[in-house]
Amino acid sequence: MQSLFAQEPISKQEKEFADSLSIKLAGITNPIERFSIIVKFSENNLVLNGGLADSATPIRLIQLARQLKNDSLLAISYNWAGSYLAFNKGDNTAALEYYFKAIPLAEKFGDKRRISSLYFDISLIYFLLQNNEEAFKNIRRGGENLPDPSSPMYNFMLVQYQRNMAKYYLQIHQDDSALHYSQALTETSAGLKSLSFQYGALYLNGSVYAQMGDNEMAEVYFKKAEAMTNQIRNTSGKLDFFESYIRFLLANKQIYKAHEEADQLMELGNLDNNNNLKLSAAGFMQQIFDSLHRTDSAYYYSKMKDDLNASIFSQNNINRVQGMAFNEQLRTIEDNARKLEEFRQRKENIQYALIALGILTLLILYLLLSRSFITNVRIIEFFGVIALLIVFEFLNLLLHPFLERLTNNSPILMLLALVCIASLLVPLHHNVEKWATHTLVEKNKAIRLSQAKKTIEKLEKKEI
Repeated sequence: MQSLFAQEPISKQEKEFADSLSIKLAGITNPIERFSIIVKFSENNLVLNGGLADSATPIRLIQLARQLKNDSLLAISYNWAGSYLAFNKGDNTAALEYYFKAIPLAEKFGDKRRISSLYFDISLIYFLLQNNEEAFKNIRRGGENLPDPSSPMYNFMLVQYQRNMAKYYLQIHQDDSALHYSQALTETSAGLKSLSFQYGALYLNGSVYAQMGDNEMAEVYFKKAEAMTNQIRNTSGKLDFFESYIRFLLANKQIYKAHEEADQLMELGNLDNNNNLKLSAAGFMQQIFDSLHRTDSAYYYSKMKDDLNASIFSQNNINRVQGMAFNEQLRTIEDNARKLEEFRQRKENIQYALIALGILTLLILYLLLSRSFITNVRIIEFFGVIALLIVFEFLNLLLHPFLERLTNNSPILMLLALVCIASLLVPLHHNVEKWATHTLVEKNKAIRLSQAKKTIEKLEKKEI
């Protein structure tokens, strides 16, 4: 793990981020508190304010998650590791490895906020790999796992869904759908007061209008996005803007402005040594110098683009990505089958428990209410204990999935929850048993009194 994040010296921006985070963490020793602060600070800085993460962030998070032996936190840590590798360093394949490792951990705890985040981030990788259909599949999976609308994280995840859907429909030239999602993104990002997503909404709207042929509206949005670009410190967050804007400039014959923007994109790619940014910049540089008839420069960037293409889209990388996607598909199928079987088995066990409880209840009531039996109190007590155990098992089967989610599958918390249930059942059982015993004693008295009367009446008849 360490080698993936420590290959190069950190930049000045990364050092500033790390220093700010260290100030936030000063004096805090509790591992869970430290983990929470790192995540909240990083999310606010990276996702909302267009800042950046540093290589130390995923390392810190993974170390804390392993220290706490908490798979839920490990899923969050892997998510951050994947995002750093993808969007800071352009290592798409390594990023996908971390994302796919995180998904089953997040699913284990039913963490929809994290599950949707992972699928949305995976879809962004597939966009970079120019695989729109795989991107769409993962956007859809993320959308199916959005948190409940009452959750404070709902809009935070919804805005990512809207951004990715706008991007997908833009890529496949369904302009009306792209415009619908880009405008929805504008509204949601404004409510979140997210600089990063507001920036995305601007250039996505610009891209849609440009594709629709409305250059005047497109330029309005692109100019607003360009004015915000200096506020966005996360270089990967600028990639979509530069690609959309440079494409627009080239289509409108603004060659020198396009050259200026492409030069900035290449500078950002070199700053982070991010192959995704450098590949995009090299492609635009080749087009620009071709249009200016500067063949030597065009050839230079053409060769750079070919080399970067070979690195990013090598057969080995393609095979690894396809293998990971296939393994994830198999895991999902097997996991769904296992869950279906567990559900069927639990449903069957609940039915058996209800049948057993019903039989015992009817038997006890028959013994209590029948006028033809004199029953020992100990029999009622025995049946009462059996009924208590069946009720407890029934509740355990019924509440187990809910308790798993509530306690994050912690054995200690699960045990405490079951003890609490038992503590409520035992007094209830005691009261019911007391009532049943009293009823039985009174019944026995009445039956014995009735039998005594009959015996006396028979003796009196004999005497007469």
